[in-house]
Amino acid sequence: MELDGVLLITSVLLVVGLVLLTVSLMRLRSTTRELEAALQDESGARAREGLLLEMAMAVNSSLALKEVLDVALSHGGEIMGAVAGAIYLVKPGSVEMQREASYKLKDRARGSVRPMSEDPLRSAIAAMRPLVLKIDQKSAPAVEAGGHPAHALVVPIQHSGHLVGAMELYLDGWRELTEDQRDLLNGVASQAAIAISHAQLFKAHEDNALTDELTRLPNRRALAQRFLQTMQRARRHNETIAFMMLDLDRFKWVNDSYGHLNGDSVLSELAAIFNAEVRESDICARYGGEEFAIVLHETDATGARALAERIREKVAAMSFAGGARLTISIGVAATDDPDLFTTLLERSDQALYAAKQGGRNQVRVADLKVTAVQKPA
Repeated sequence: MELDGVLLITSVLLVVGLVLLTVSLMRLRSTTRELEAALQDESGARAREGLLLEMAMAVNSSLALKEVLDVALSHGGEIMGAVAGAIYLVKPGSVEMQREASYKLKDRARGSVRPMSEDPLRSAIAAMRPLVLKIDQKSAPAVEAGGHPAHALVVPIQHSGHLVGAMELYLDGWRELTEDQRDLLNGVASQAAIAISHAQLFKAHEDNALTDELTRLPNRRALAQRFLQTMQRARRHNETIAFMMLDLDRFKWVNDSYGHLNGDSVLSELAAIFNAEVRESDICARYGGEEFAIVLHETDATGARALAERIREKVAAMSFAGGARLTISIGVAATDDPDLFTTLLERSDQALYAAKQGGRNQVRVADLKVTAVQKPA
C-alpha cells in the first residue's frame, strides 16, 4: 500500500506539473504574440513616419507646382497600390476642379474637369475625409493598363480650412480603408496642401515678374524667354516663325491731349485687341512704352501680314478712351530658316521703321533675302 500511495502521489504531481507547464506555455505564447504585435505596431508606426517624412521632404524640395503634384500623387498611389491617379485643383472663381497632374492615365483621358457638385468629388468634399466611391463610367478616365476604373479613392486637399483640390486614386476594385490608411492619406494631403500653397505663391510672384502691370501682357523679359522656346521648337519641327513689331502712332499726342490716365486706358484697350486676334499658342507682349510684339509660330509672311492688316483696321475703326481715334504701324518678318530666327526681331523693327517713315498706319514686311539696312540713329 505504501508503494501504491507513492505512485499515486507521483502521478498526481506529474499531472499537476504537466498542467502548470501547459499553462506556462500558453502564457508564453500569448506574451510572444503581444510582443510581436507591439513590435509590428512600432515598426508600422516607424514606416508611416518614414513615409510622411519622405513625402514632406520631397514636396518641399521644389517650388515647381507640377513637381509637387507628381510627388504627392506617387506617394498616395504607393500607399494604396492604385492602378492610376490624378490630382485636381480648384479653378479660381469656379465650382469646378481642373486635373493638373496624373500618372498611368492615357493621354487626353476624359474627366479633365470635375464639377464639385457631382460625385466622385461631392461626397468626399462633404465628408472632408478620404472615401472610396464609385465612378460614373461617362467620366472615368482611361488608364494605361487598359479599361476604365469603376472606383476611385478621393482624398480632399485643404489648406488653412480652405479646399485646395482633391486626389483621385483609381482602384482595381472596392476596398475598405483601414484607420492607418486614412491617417496616412490625410498626412499626404496635408503635406501636399502646404507645398501646393507655397508653389502657387511662388508662381504668382514669378508671373508678376514676367507680366506687364498695366496691360497684363507678358513683358519684355517674358517675351525673350518664350521667343527662345519658340525658336527651339521651330528648329526641332522645321517650322516657320513670324515676328511682328507694333507701335501706336503719335502716342505722345494722346497723353498730351487726353491725359496720362486715358493714355493708360488706350494701351490696355490695345492689348485687348491683340489678345482677341492672336491664337492662344502665340505670344503677345508689351515691348516697352506704346510698342508691342507678337510672335506667331507656324506662320509665314503672308499669314502674318493678313493678321497685321486685320489688327491695323480694327485699331483705326475703334474709338478709344476719351473718344480718341488712333492708328498703328506694324513691321513684320518671317522665316523658316533656323539661321535667321535670331534676326527676326531686328528685321521686324526695321520694317516698323519703314512703315513709320512711309506715312504711318500701314504694314511693312521685311524681305529677309535682302541684307539688313541699319535705320538711322
